[in-house]
Amino acid sequence: MIQSLLEIQMASDSTAKKLDPDNIRDVKAAFEQFDQNHNGFITSDEMKECLRLSKIAFKNDEVDEVISKMDKNKDGQVSFEEYLVFMSFAAGSQIKQYRSKHKK
Repeated sequence: MIQSLLEIQMASDSTAKKLDPDNIRDVKAAFEQFDQNHNGFITSDEMKECLRLSKIAFKNDEVDEVISKMDKNKDGQVSFEEYLVFMSFAAGSQIKQYRSKHKK
């Protein structure tokens, strides 16, 4: 448990260093949209409700899987640090895909 918390902290520290303040603000704003009870964590139910309100189609098991992948310490909820790490990796993956498609 402590090891996974340290890994999250190290990853979020290195990730945060790569992001500029505007990117971090954008990620924080998105996190706050999902965190409907404003307790600093996102649950699967909160994410589903936000998607429902946004009229975005989803499957319950897909949302549960995404939450599980974000939830590095496996406490059943996603902290901002876990969300930041996940979103940074997702953005990095999209940038890599874009660059590989548009190489000269």
